[in-house]
Amino acid sequence: MLQRGGRPIVNLAAGHLPGELSRELRQVATESWQGGYFTYLGGPGLPPLRDAVVDWLEMRHLRTADDVLVSPGSRAALAAVLAVVTGPGDVVLVDGAAWPVFHQPVAVSGATPLPCQPSGPPEARRLKLTAADVRTHLELVRGVRALVLASPVNTTAQVYDAEEIHAIVEMCAAHHVFCIIDRLYGRLVYDGARLPFFQGTPAVRDWLVLIDGVTRAFRGTGGVRVGWACGPRDIIEAATTAQEYGTGPPGRVLQRIALSALQMPYDLGLVEELEAARDYLFDQLAPVPGVRPWPVAATTYALLDCSAWMGATTAVGWVVETAGDLADYLLSEANVLVTPIEVAGVRGLIRVSFANPWEAIGDASARIGVALEALHPRV
Repeated sequence: MLQRGGRPIVNLAAGHLPGELSRELRQVATESWQGGYFTYLGGPGLPPLRDAVVDWLEMRHLRTADDVLVSPGSRAALAAVLAVVTGPGDVVLVDGAAWPVFHQPVAVSGATPLPCQPSGPPEARRLKLTAADVRTHLELVRGVRALVLASPVNTTAQVYDAEEIHAIVEMCAAHHVFCIIDRLYGRLVYDGARLPFFQGTPAVRDWLVLIDGVTRAFRGTGGVRVGWACGPRDIIEAATTAQEYGTGPPGRVLQRIALSALQMPYDLGLVEELEAARDYLFDQLAPVPGVRPWPVAATTYALLDCSAWMGATTAVGWVVETAGDLADYLLSEANVLVTPIEVAGVRGLIRVSFANPWEAIGDASARIGVALEALHPRV
């Protein structure tokens, strides 16, 4: 709205993967439509796509195509699973550091979402949960049916390693609580690393559900609403029924696009471009006083520690008390839109996206620097 009003707003609160849908995938869409693949499609999804998802998740040792549900986006897949594993009166623990998008599907299922907050100094683990954190919540809260975790984590841009994931899933299994892991950013992992995949035992696997999709893995797929859930067969079968009476599955054309995307060699150039944009953002922010970027292991976001500016005052005497105050100040004085983050009592965190043109990143960084230098630091 502000941009439509003529203000030169630089939006770093959101971003988009660079590039357009590949020529090959556009050809698949065209040929699918011309070939008549636009009729109604029911059930859990195209069998070849569900089989490809098993390989995409590297779960061939534990799962088959019958353990996969294809949905119109990852959130729809999550909602379908929650609809059958939780209900009114239940509690679902939600990763306290993750983007709050998980709370709504929990509430729709009738359950109560409860943030699962990390313990200890934030600098130590960058707000990642531990199995001990999960155990504490499970022991204190009655009626917990599931934990929803994100790895990689939007907002902190961190990745849980294999040992951390295994310990959390085992803790959930020991308490007969489902562990639902959203790994939508699983291909956007940087610095030569890769997302660790689950290698647990068959006994533990039956308490694990993986959620994923195409929109954060491939260029130009923001409108290709195809996601999936992979988990225990009885849960997937029940979630398929729930989806049939809700959103229904995505259309054949979109599923054929997703199948082709999973079968193509992965575009590592996308990861390299985003990693370069991340490094450029860090370079541009380096001279800005009182701004410390957290390490970015994955995703398209960076978390900036601006706690040094908490308590500062503006030229008119307004005190910056919270990250929300700082975000308001940057919007009003620098015309830069960022996202304030308030989690686990940590003050002064803002999130920015580096999935933006480099000119926008450089311009916004310069504006932020000028605006911050105009503040009067707390004494």
